[in-house]
Amino acid sequence: MDNDIMDVMLGGKLWKVPVLSAKQNKQIDPLILGLLPLFAEWQNDRAAALAKLGAVQYDALLEIAFVAIARLRPELTREQFLELPITLPELITAFSIIAQQTGIFQKENAPGEAAGARNPLAAPTGTASSPIPAT
Repeated sequence: MDNDIMDVMLGGKLWKVPVLSAKQNKQIDPLILGLLPLFAEWQNDRAAALAKLGAVQYDALLEIAFVAIARLRPELTREQFLELPITLPELITAFSIIAQQTGIFQKENAPGEAAGARNPLAAPTGTASSPIPAT
């Protein structure tokens, strides 16, 4: 099970993010999918992508991060989370990790998953492209 947990850095602190539940995915998958065009542009022109990062997109990044870390920390309130000194670079890096934990970006079929049921966002080789290039 520990292999399914990834770390994200938010507010200068490491947070554990497990594979997310259907309830959490229902909340944040639409937000992640809505941000994909922004992150696609990020790969080509970071300045242009940042210029398109408005309050709605920033709120989506915060919501994605909060829902993801709250899975293992249900005592963390939204207000406590919003008081953390979270930077934009932390949110951008966390986005890629959290998207993986939702199953949107999966490298290969999960055990028990039917052949041909690959992630439609995965590359033809079966490996997913990260929405953000490694820096």
